[in-house]
Amino acid sequence: MIRGRGLSEPAGRIGDMTSPQRAVSAADLRQWTTDARVPGQPVELSDTACILVAAGYLVPTARATVVRRVSLGMPMPVPQAGFTELRRVQRGILHAERKLTSTMLPGFVVPIIRSRMSGLTRRRDDAHRAVVAGKGVFPSGMRAIRRERRENVYLEVEEREQLFAGLLCTPVANLSTSGARWAGTDALDKVAGVVDKVAGRAGRRQVEHWADEVFGTAPTTQDSSRGATFADGYETLLFVAGHYYDRVRTNPAWLSDHFEMQRVQVNLHAELAEIASDVVALRALRVDLDRARANGGFDPGFVAHIKEREEALRPVWSELIDRVHALVEISATVESAAVELRLLNEFDRATTIDARIDHLLSRSGDRELSADHSRRLSQQVRSGEEQLRIYRDVLQGNIAQLGTSAPAQLPPKYEPESPK
Repeated sequence: MIRGRGLSEPAGRIGDMTSPQRAVSAADLRQWTTDARVPGQPVELSDTACILVAAGYLVPTARATVVRRVSLGMPMPVPQAGFTELRRVQRGILHAERKLTSTMLPGFVVPIIRSRMSGLTRRRDDAHRAVVAGKGVFPSGMRAIRRERRENVYLEVEEREQLFAGLLCTPVANLSTSGARWAGTDALDKVAGVVDKVAGRAGRRQVEHWADEVFGTAPTTQDSSRGATFADGYETLLFVAGHYYDRVRTNPAWLSDHFEMQRVQVNLHAELAEIASDVVALRALRVDLDRARANGGFDPGFVAHIKEREEALRPVWSELIDRVHALVEISATVESAAVELRLLNEFDRATTIDARIDHLLSRSGDRELSADHSRRLSQQVRSGEEQLRIYRDVLQGNIAQLGTSAPAQLPPKYEPESPK
């Protein structure tokens, strides 16, 4: 893989997926999805990436509308706290509902949990209004609505509802699962022990802290050496795709004139939305197949049919891995090219300095030194431009892989196992 000159990275971060020096292979992606864990602590997805991932839950026409709006630079609704926080709020609500319906809680703890859940529900409702109503984003007048419909950029209210449902599943790393782990008599014992300590010491404040743990909203400190964890392999792959989409989309080399043709050849927004659509569909099939096996497992013929269907789906996961890996390769190429671009910009600035030097030297009659300096600078610029041409050729090959990658060696099971 081509790497840019002058690129340095602290040795401790080489294994981090955010490091430009981290060469990521398709086998790495497969392992990350199997473990539901990525190395390091990558930044959260941008709001645009979250919207495109959520578009995977929409029907094709609505998904195309979202992609078209993003491609044209049109606004999309975003809640004040962002979509990653919306996922945490939803996770907290689900934990609270599970606690209130499946465990025996002491009487004075229940009102605190209900109060906390009400606050989280209000925050979710505010985000729902921001996305579905879309004030200042979607037109309200009939004439403006008809115009956007003619241009195929208007998202109907029902489609915004579906988009919001998808945004509740935004891939977020290191979500607390303490509430999900408590079950049965073990839950009752832990609740009783914590409540006894709370009642005997600091009272309500510590109960509220315990409620944070129940909701999965307590702040957590993560060891970066262990990596960032996700709910399952599907969510891991969605996050990785969104992560590298963000890295390519915001890279100055990708946005430069040098890669204008490549930006026209591939629509990264559409690629991320389509990857998300296939991952969501594969996850839904996995759930349905497991449910069918559980309900009809007594029939050997039916079980054999389920296995046959699973075999037919095996290549899909490999193809998705390859498509995401193509995004990874594009990111690696443009990040290397960005180093060359920075050098060329430095050469351009040096040219202006050189002109000022020439002016001074011309007055002293020493033109030979200035000419030598100009020749050396021109050679450096030509070298940098040649390197960028190489990067363009490499990027052309990366783009050709999107959507046309041949399946790699098939895994023993197309669906990654969730971590224990």
